[in-house]
Amino acid sequence: MIKVGIIGCGAIGGVIADAIVNRFKGSITLLGVSDINEKNSQDLIKRLGLEIEALKQDELIKRCDFIVESASGSVSYEIAKEALQAGKSIIVMSTGGLLNKPDIFEIAEKSSGKLYIPSGAICGLDALKAAMMASVRSVTLTTKKPPKGLAGAPYIAENKIDLNSIKNETVIFEGTAVEAVKGFPKNVNVAATLSLCGLGAKKTIVRIVTSPDYTSNTHEVEIEGDFGRLKTVTNNVPMPANPKTSYLAALSAIAVLDGIISSVKIGN
Repeated sequence: MIKVGIIGCGAIGGVIADAIVNRFKGSITLLGVSDINEKNSQDLIKRLGLEIEALKQDELIKRCDFIVESASGSVSYEIAKEALQAGKSIIVMSTGGLLNKPDIFEIAEKSSGKLYIPSGAICGLDALKAAMMASVRSVTLTTKKPPKGLAGAPYIAENKIDLNSIKNETVIFEGTAVEAVKGFPKNVNVAATLSLCGLGAKKTIVRIVTSPDYTSNTHEVEIEGDFGRLKTVTNNVPMPANPKTSYLAALSAIAVLDGIISSVKIGN
């Protein structure tokens, strides 16, 4: 039995916890959960009807074999660092927090644990990984979200963008992944993941588009290189509890856990 702990008990953490308890029963056990707001931890435990503890982060890492980070980009690096230095494996969902932190990969190399970065809310990472074995010239991400999915983003506030006044499809941002993650930290973990897998955050281009007509989160990825040209479109269903997050993001973490316990691996 793999003993797993979840740090961050929001929408994504809740979906992953439910999968561990029900889908992976007999192979993986949810030992405990942790959240900066203990009420979130207690609410999750109560909702799933679990007999587990809400623990402090350091104690949870100490007791578990495997950690799932689903907190935020502001703390994901420190959580990953602590887990890896303790010899524990970790799935990082808030990948934006790993940008400009290249030492995390050095820490992972020295650790007996492993660092897992799920594909999140996009498809095409398998092709990008394969393409990077030769030469890739460009990686572009176009993210389309309804206005409510962008509410509260620093870039929106700093540029005094009135999301309620937008009536038609509007490009509200275009720049590098570094700039995108800074301006939309809760919206574009996919940009960070693409960057970590491909050309890096300074060479990955991001466009963010919004419209009141959008009813879902869509990510379009375009890659060009020696292999040819690839375009993928992922039309996501937002999580009801958090419209900034796509349901597929949580499912990608569950797929990582499934791959760990499976004796068959399909795709790269």
